[in-house]
Amino acid sequence: MANKVYLAVDLGAGSGRLMAAVFDSKTIRLEEVSRWSSAPVKIGDSFHWDANAIFGEIVAAAKKARSIYGADIVSLGIDTWGVDYGLLDESDSLLNMPYIYRDSRTDGMMDSVFSKISKKEIYSLTGIQFMFLNTLFQIEAELKKGGNINKAKSFLMMPDLFAFMLTGVKANERTNASTTQMYNPFKRAWSDEIISRIGAPLEIFQNGFAECGDVVGTVRESLRAELGDLKVVAVASHDTASAVAATPARTEPAAYINSGTWSLPGVELKSPIATDAAFAENFTNEVGAENTIRFLKNVTGMWLVQKSKEVWKAKGADQSYAELEAGAAAAAPMRTLINPDAPDFVMPDDMPEAIAQFARKTSQPVPSSHGEIFRAIQESIALKYACVFGVIERLAGVKVSEINVMGGGSRDAMLNQFTANATGKTVLAGPVESTALGNAAMQMKADGEVANLAQARAVISAGCEPKIFEPSKADAALWADALGKFSELAAK
Repeated sequence: MANKVYLAVDLGAGSGRLMAAVFDSKTIRLEEVSRWSSAPVKIGDSFHWDANAIFGEIVAAAKKARSIYGADIVSLGIDTWGVDYGLLDESDSLLNMPYIYRDSRTDGMMDSVFSKISKKEIYSLTGIQFMFLNTLFQIEAELKKGGNINKAKSFLMMPDLFAFMLTGVKANERTNASTTQMYNPFKRAWSDEIISRIGAPLEIFQNGFAECGDVVGTVRESLRAELGDLKVVAVASHDTASAVAATPARTEPAAYINSGTWSLPGVELKSPIATDAAFAENFTNEVGAENTIRFLKNVTGMWLVQKSKEVWKAKGADQSYAELEAGAAAAAPMRTLINPDAPDFVMPDDMPEAIAQFARKTSQPVPSSHGEIFRAIQESIALKYACVFGVIERLAGVKVSEINVMGGGSRDAMLNQFTANATGKTVLAGPVESTALGNAAMQMKADGEVANLAQARAVISAGCEPKIFEPSKADAALWADALGKFSELAAK
């Protein structure tokens, strides 16, 4: 039997890539076809995504894949980050380059929205955690600051925008729509109550929804000379949803951490939890593949290390992760703890100095060496995970025994071991390329190679052997004491 090839376009905040998932009827093998930079651009005082440039990279990568795999290619699917969107006019042209979620235009917009509809009502309708970058607050900025929303005829999340640019078909896929804080997972529809209360035009949200595994369409006639009759499939288009779709969980409920710039610890559930207790803890209920619920918390992850490395590199001290880990291993444990999600670390000019200032502010020893800073970050992220899973077990009434760590952070052996130590749970690390695998899995569903999510995970598991980290019994008391101190620190 000939191999089948599914093209997974995975767009992140800063880069994009196209991975070919080669299926030999038993297992999936991933091959990188193309990788490119997609950093935001500054237009005036605001930061935007250059959607046309990104689209050009997608087309060029798909063309390259066609030259390699030819007729073996079955389809293409696109996943991206959440919350960002594009607005189309009556001729289906972009009204402006989409804003990046970290743009400062959302400053003050949370309070503006809450003057129209209460936080509690928003949460009861959406189950989504409150973050300044959520689409809801971006839309409020459009309304308050002279944006283009009242000129728009269509609203599309980023992966749906690129799918439209490829096919001419407009539809929003649910996993990404659920990140907006304007989607009701109970009704499985846009929340007309929220949209109308803030004064946004309801009609632009009426393009319909695509389900994971639906064929959106075939590429436009103008692209067929380059790409052939390539089908575009709706995958779990929020990158975390694709990563969770690939989770080779051995226990129920499936518990995971999608580990990268952001870390997303959570569990997969059958229905949302939008209780007063979940509202108080600011947990989120994002839609997953096959309308599962990703009950999770956003945690600042390797952003802290990435920004520290940028500063060190600029000062001529660029160290590899292996060198940083060696320095951290030699540093004293639990010397300095930080709250990864403190406002101090959102966008500092100098991350190591921001960490030092946090230590001074909280009367802790100031980490000076790169190893001490790296260890403080790693230990603190692990302790944050422990806090999150403790709350998950309480809110969802479940017991987590194993945690699956996926994504780039699954290669971080120190953090994986610290996570096992902090949580007291077995950690299974891998697959690294979970997002691309989950993307391909939903294309396989569209193709009839798997019938459902469970079968897709079985295929992924057959080609993936996770690395296992068990909690250290010898250090249990040290981590338990640190968790108590961290909980007090994070509550301030």
